Amino acid sequence: MNRAPILISCILLFLLAALPASAKTKDKPEHGSFTFSGQKRDYSYQIPSAADPNKPLPAVVLLHEQGGWASDIIGAWKGFASQQGFIIIAPESLHNTLWDSQVDGPPYLHAVVDEVAKIHPIDYSRVYLFGVTSGGVYATALGIYDAGYWAATAVHAAIMDPSNYSLFAHAPRKEPFEDWVGDQDADHDLRMMANEHDAFVKAGFPFELKIIPNSSGTYNNVVDQVNEGSWKFFTKYHLDTAAPAAAAAAPK
Repeated sequence: MNRAPILISCILLFLLAALPASAKTKDKPEHGSFTFSGQKRDYSYQIPSAADPNKPLPAVVLLHEQGGWASDIIGAWKGFASQQGFIIIAPESLHNTLWDSQVDGPPYLHAVVDEVAKIHPIDYSRVYLFGVTSGGVYATALGIYDAGYWAATAVHAAIMDPSNYSLFAHAPRKEPFEDWVGDQDADHDLRMMANEHDAFVKAGFPFELKIIPNSSGTYNNVVDQVNEGSWKFFTKYHLDTAAPAAAAAAPK
């Protein structure tokens, strides 16, 4: 009797058993919906399958760009989030063409996080915000006037209009920010990005400006660098309390 095939099978079974659950299970984003302020709202989320069901995990809320979809941005994060073991949540804006603070404001985003927390516990001291282009602009504004909720905010290819610096006075805390930009991004002049950095720092906000060499500013071309760098940035910060913060009122 040839025992070699049996021996090889046993070795393979042993190796599979020794692998972490994350290596044996391919995580994939799920779709969710709920009623908020009388309207059906949609979102995508992914919870690491290898996670302890009783252990709260950090979460990154992802804001898609204008004209984009939750599925786009969560697709860019799903592999890395699965590997690192954190939750990702991508809400859909009510109107695909813009993020509207009156209908997509803090109460809505908090509610989306709470919906996912019903499925797996979330560490509310480590809920982070990430946005791309117009989603990044909105994330920056949220990170200021809803700073009591987000532990830190990171964005790519986003610059806030200086007229919105008036929001600085309404921030409940000096939340840390990180902004990624390509050195060849024609839509985001490095001088203007530096001015934004200086304005935030002058107002007392920790602000890291990350300039990507030889980059035209297309997120898909630098997705690994930006996502990994943003997560490294996030892990340096957490809120002092683990209790969910009250939803801030959206500015008029």
